Amino acid sequence: MILEKRIHEISLMLHEFLPLFSQWDLAVIEGKGIDHEWINQIQKFSQDQLIQFDAKRDFSKLDCKKWHETFNKIQKLTSFKSSQRNEIDIKPLGNKKKQHELKSLFCLLQEDHGRNIFDFGGGVGNLAHFLDKELSMNVMVLEQDEKLIEKGRKKLNKLNSKVCFHEHRVGVDHLDLSLIQVEKNQMAIGLHTCGHFANDMLRDCVKTKVQKIINFGCCYSKIKDQDYNISKAADRSLIFNQRALSSATLGFGPIPTEFFHYRKKIMNYKFSFYHWLFKETGYLEFCSMSNARRSLYQMPFDQFVYKNLEKFFPKITHPGSHKLIEFFESDENRKLNKYLESYYALSRFFGPLLESYLLCDRALYLQDNGYKVDILEVFDHQISPRNKAIIAYH
Repeated sequence: MILEKRIHEISLMLHEFLPLFSQWDLAVIEGKGIDHEWINQIQKFSQDQLIQFDAKRDFSKLDCKKWHETFNKIQKLTSFKSSQRNEIDIKPLGNKKKQHELKSLFCLLQEDHGRNIFDFGGGVGNLAHFLDKELSMNVMVLEQDEKLIEKGRKKLNKLNSKVCFHEHRVGVDHLDLSLIQVEKNQMAIGLHTCGHFANDMLRDCVKTKVQKIINFGCCYSKIKDQDYNISKAADRSLIFNQRALSSATLGFGPIPTEFFHYRKKIMNYKFSFYHWLFKETGYLEFCSMSNARRSLYQMPFDQFVYKNLEKFFPKITHPGSHKLIEFFESDENRKLNKYLESYYALSRFFGPLLESYLLCDRALYLQDNGYKVDILEVFDHQISPRNKAIIAYH
């Protein structure tokens, strides 16, 4: 499917379904939930049905012809060609995810062996060292963090690497092609370029006419100042809030049942805390509680509340434990959490739609500027969820 047609069809779906993955949690607590047939049906699921639908991604558990048609269309619009992945006899450093990504990139970049390449946001140079070592590429890391540059230089000097580093603020500094000794045959790569960093990288490359660009997006919730809809084909009437952009950043594959239960407990504790706070004090305020601190969610709910009151609202008098537990187990609070569980279970099916829209928009921006473009699924999405690359040739 050509990209212009794809982005047009995605935009039509986004106009119809955006409320199903852009609702603010605090608006729900305030009593502004959505009355929708699909959410209502999911709320009636048994625990096992919810696990199959949400954790195991069995869309068929939602019995509705319109939903099945919608899901099948999402699948079609968010599927792209896969790049070739061969078994290769190399053992890159890093965890399972990083090893998989580097092996996949090795296969993708075979035709670019020996080329000159800018590594945008390359940090300490792990990717750059791999490209130098395995593909004999002449690599210049562009990084704005001086500490990462210094650390990278020390690390790669010990490995006798030819990788060079340059302090560069993407989207601000002029990209100087002469940084790489030979100015011809230039290409650029950005692996998991967060938020609007991806667009700044593409703009840098367009300005200086870099011949080949490979870009993987990431962390769409970090996009600032509505930096999307940059192509001529984009639908500028579409505006995405952070809640919607966050949905595009999730993993879209099945998850273990154990993780489903852990995620559910995190949601129930957080939303119950916000719910109690609103009912008792009238405060409706987001607090950045860590999901990674398992100890937080292993304590009883009343202790969880005390911990967060001390951190975020130290002036609020601690209520009695019995009163908090009674609130947590109340029908009103259970109903709220059931709604939010159902809403999120449904919204997770729409994340790929928004991610694909953003990627098509970026690819078409490059096409507007004279590049031949494609979008390929390079990584296994079960291992590396942000698996799609924009590949452009000038």
